[in-house]
Amino acid sequence: MLAFLLVILKWLAIAAAVLALATWLFIRFHPVFGGEPDARSLARIQASPQFDGQVFRNAEPTPLMSPGNTRPVGVIEWLRNVLTPPAGKVPSEPLPNRPLNLHEQPLKDGQFVWLGHSTVLFRLAGQVMVTDPLLNRASPIPLAGAPFPMRHPVTAADFPALDVVLLSHDHYDHLDWRAIRDLDPKVRHYVVPLGVRAHLLRWGVANDKITELDWHESTRQGDVDITLAPARHFSGRRFDNRNSTLWGSWVLKTPDFSLFFNGDSGYGRHFAEIGRRYGPFDVALMENGAYNERWAYIHMQPEQSVQAVRDVQARQVVPIHWGKFDLAFHPWKEPIRRFMAEADRKGVDVVTPEIGQVFDFAEPPRSTWWESAR
Repeated sequence: MLAFLLVILKWLAIAAAVLALATWLFIRFHPVFGGEPDARSLARIQASPQFDGQVFRNAEPTPLMSPGNTRPVGVIEWLRNVLTPPAGKVPSEPLPNRPLNLHEQPLKDGQFVWLGHSTVLFRLAGQVMVTDPLLNRASPIPLAGAPFPMRHPVTAADFPALDVVLLSHDHYDHLDWRAIRDLDPKVRHYVVPLGVRAHLLRWGVANDKITELDWHESTRQGDVDITLAPARHFSGRRFDNRNSTLWGSWVLKTPDFSLFFNGDSGYGRHFAEIGRRYGPFDVALMENGAYNERWAYIHMQPEQSVQAVRDVQARQVVPIHWGKFDLAFHPWKEPIRRFMAEADRKGVDVVTPEIGQVFDFAEPPRSTWWESAR
């Protein structure tokens, strides 16, 4: 009997060693995990006021898990949430998005298209731009991060030529390596936070197509001034490189239009500072989703997102970061319902396009499409 148990233990140890080796090889060599900064990027990272010599820091203390949290996210809870979501947690039918037809009807100046989550395609001052293009899973593993089914799936082939791709940070629900690879032949330039350049180089993007910025640094593409502004978040694509790249929000200015894209952020004093320094804005693309009281410092509750719109002094807002992925524990319709209710109380002007709808802010859409979606 003892000999049998020893044999079992031996094979279990071998299996564990093989699994550990396979995991290490996957993380070490699969392109999804990105690259390491070269000497050029490292010099800029080390000179950044946001870098403490080891990692990037937020402007104010930002724990990943809320202090006093007595309900840490466990593996069993997460698996149950993913594999057997309760009714209303995710859509039960493909979402009713509009088909993208920009090859036959190109975008005009001032037109926008929200493609779900934080991907917004638009044209300003002749520049066709997109924020955080995400066309695939928001996860490096197949168990998690699948997008909600849509009636008209969007692929890289549906995109027009892109003058600028703006990336807010390197998390999987904002930086999609397959989307970068598939879109790159159409892209003229990328503007990214410090450190993110390494990922793009790893995926085959030409060095001269990438501009890397620190907070409050700017570049100009055509007649669009682009500035990286602060956010309250974190970064990393592996367990061992957390906060090795910078995160941020984007300020875009043309002679007659100003746009704020907040990326991901917990609520903080930086929103009012952005409003004072760069506002007012015609439009804010504001995060609204994937929140929870257990990670309250890195993602905003909907009511905080509405307040952030007021803080940055935006005239109108498009709520984003919802309607495409199940990344938290709330029902999929909850973020937009709470946002709309708070915006009504605070007198904030909300623009609510359908996914894939081409629109402008002269005649902004006020759809409640989610209410009839299942």
